[in-house]
Amino acid sequence: MKKLLIITTIFILAGANTAFAATATSSPSAGATENSQINQLKNKIASQVAKLNLVEKRGVIGTIQSVTDNQITLTDTNGQTQYIDLDEITKFSSGSSTTFGLSDLKKGMVVSAFGIYNKESQRILARFVDTVANPIRYSGEITSIDSKNFDLTVMTTDQKSVKVEIDTSSTVVSYSSGGDLTKYGFSKLNIGDRVYVIGYPDKTNASLLIVDRMIDYLTAPKDNGIPLVTPTIEPTAAPTIAGGKSIKPIK
Repeated sequence: MKKLLIITTIFILAGANTAFAATATSSPSAGATENSQINQLKNKIASQVAKLNLVEKRGVIGTIQSVTDNQITLTDTNGQTQYIDLDEITKFSSGSSTTFGLSDLKKGMVVSAFGIYNKESQRILARFVDTVANPIRYSGEITSIDSKNFDLTVMTTDQKSVKVEIDTSSTVVSYSSGGDLTKYGFSKLNIGDRVYVIGYPDKTNASLLIVDRMIDYLTAPKDNGIPLVTPTIEPTAAPTIAGGKSIKPIK
């Protein structure tokens, strides 16, 4: 009986030692797995940070040299070549047009592109591409005024007649020698005034220039080479009274 008890005790102790050994050896393995997962997470975070450091938001204005389904090549305002990448979420616009798209872009157009710039590839992935209208500038004299429609005709120094319109968005100022630019109004403009005009072609009438800014040089000498249109005044008929007799106007 004592032998049986001793043998049983030995088996119990041996089993306990085996369980303890298994527990002791499994702990380093779990720790190694956990460390591996932490290192992988650190590497992923570092990779994302590196990618973020390589990109920034940037825009460019330039003239189109070529267009494909996924790229625009531009010459920017500094004469440098810029490559603009396109994707399915790039948006295109031109003024108030709602149907403008990639197929409407042509060589020679001036556009602005805004998107994500990659410092490594030195390319912009465009989010927005918009056409840019270059301002037109003229210097000359006012030769006629249409007060009803707020239109002017300006004869340039190279004898070109230009019709311009002043609207609510136009800025008109005057300048006198030795003075400052002063806010001016359409009603103060006169035939023969020397003016400098900056504007954009009307979207529905290319021959009409919508004034963005105009300067009226009040003291500038007239240009004898520019013919002025003198407004004609229709004679006023003398009023009559009963009996058909006319009354001479008082001078």
